[in-house]
Amino acid sequence: MFKKVNSIIFKVTLLFIFSLICFVAFVIYFITLEISQEDSIIEQRYNTIIYSIDDTIHNGGDLNIVKTYLNNIGFFEVKNKDIMEENTQQYFLIHSITSILTVNIKKINRHYYIVLYDMINDKHFAYTDYKEPMSYTNYYYIAVIGLITIVFFYIIVLNSLLPLILLRQEVEKFSNGDMNIKTISDNGDEISKLSEEFTKAANKLNEVNQARILFLRSIMHELKTPITKGRIVVEMIENNKVKTRLNSVFTRLNDIINDLARLEEITTKNYKIDKSSFRIIDLMQNINKMLIIDGDRPKNVILEDREAKISADFYLMSLSVKNLVDNATKHSSNHRVSIFVENNDLVVKNKGEPFKHDLEQYFKPFYNDGSKNDKRGLGLGMYIIKNTLEAQGFKLEYKYEDNHHFFYIKDCIIST
Repeated sequence: MFKKVNSIIFKVTLLFIFSLICFVAFVIYFITLEISQEDSIIEQRYNTIIYSIDDTIHNGGDLNIVKTYLNNIGFFEVKNKDIMEENTQQYFLIHSITSILTVNIKKINRHYYIVLYDMINDKHFAYTDYKEPMSYTNYYYIAVIGLITIVFFYIIVLNSLLPLILLRQEVEKFSNGDMNIKTISDNGDEISKLSEEFTKAANKLNEVNQARILFLRSIMHELKTPITKGRIVVEMIENNKVKTRLNSVFTRLNDIINDLARLEEITTKNYKIDKSSFRIIDLMQNINKMLIIDGDRPKNVILEDREAKISADFYLMSLSVKNLVDNATKHSSNHRVSIFVENNDLVVKNKGEPFKHDLEQYFKPFYNDGSKNDKRGLGLGMYIIKNTLEAQGFKLEYKYEDNHHFFYIKDCIIST
């Protein structure tokens, strides 16, 4: 409802209806006023004639003198019995009564009559100088032309605004990752220019995006080639411990490249979210496989609520929590991390110094907080965390309390 009220088209339509009502009301008022003024002038003239007849009778005039007076001023007799009858629906404006003659003014359907009643002979006489009332046809023509003009301009304005709906749809398509944007208007007005500029910008971004994708894929392809060669060389090493360690390193490098490829899909909205239900312990086992774990690493990660269930995309949640745990372990002052459930949130907690800058700064890719510590991290890691969680519809909240960092993945727990 509020969207409709805030719509420009709705407001223009409302303005059109209001203008139409005001115009019709003005036309009716104007014509009614003109008719009223015309009737008022006629009534004043007839009243003046009545007063003259009344003076004539009081000065000794009779019926014939009155008739002659009326004929001289342009009146003529009307033979219409309906006018004479008292029960005729009519409007008595004024009347004059003498001992020999009664004079009335009657208005019937905007026609005015002077009715004389000869009291001696019991006869009625009706006189009028009737002329066709002023024609208001021209006013009605003007009113119709005005209405047509208002409707015409409303249609023109509406036709100019309708492309906004199509433009909004194109913007929605663009925001959802569809780069096939078309120009929706060629009227030459401001909306048409806006559409053209938006199409140009979208096409340019599409070209830049395609170039970026090609560049990233080329780099990832070139990186995988030496990794594959490295694996082949590792197989020639006789020391099984060294071979296993190097294999895990190459596997990890390959996984990092795959993670970057998946992150690229997420940021370009080409990744299909596949949510499922799984336990925290299953999630952590997968994270342990993704991490290059030192011998004492499992002892440093305290996992509570192992059987609590999460509803999320298993791969993306693994990537999010893996980066949280990895960063928390690196930056913890005691190298310990706690993972537990609070209400419907998954919480990652570690002890450490407060951040030097606002957390939002660390969400930027490759952000450097100025620290010379080799473990400064948090740049790409936090960027991955933010994007992978938002892609699943989750929110990351943070607080620092009692020398501890708390990261909350909101509303991902479905049962404990």
